[in-house]
Amino acid sequence: MAFFSPSTAPGDVIDVNVDVNLDNFTLQDLLKLRADIDRRLPAKHLRDVNLERELILQHQATLELQNQVMQDSDVPANQRAQCANAVASILQQLIRLQETVHTTERLKRIEGKLIEALNGLPKEQQESFFEVYEEVLGSDFRPD
Repeated sequence: MAFFSPSTAPGDVIDVNVDVNLDNFTLQDLLKLRADIDRRLPAKHLRDVNLERELILQHQATLELQNQVMQDSDVPANQRAQCANAVASILQQLIRLQETVHTTERLKRIEGKLIEALNGLPKEQQESFFEVYEEVLGSDFRPD
């Protein structure tokens, strides 16, 4: 199996067993290569998708597009504005993702401290706590 390098002429092939210095690739070339690989290795389940990584890759691709658009004087102003809006939108999504991750990590730490505190209680107090806890949680957190 082989792939094409942006530094080779069309039709030239690089053997995949040969180390390729990816430092010589532009961001645009790397994003294209990544997209080609991802198309050939599709995720089977949502859990297989790293949403954070995908969002960051999308952000990088959008920034690259914005750079190209801003350098092209033939691109109308409304299309330049659309690129800027796309970058801003992805940044907002990254902020929300970061807030969600922060909240999730904080809840994990709280849960760890709760377990630590419960482990220090006598068995009957632990059982009493879990009875009340299950009542408070109700059916919202019971597995189907």
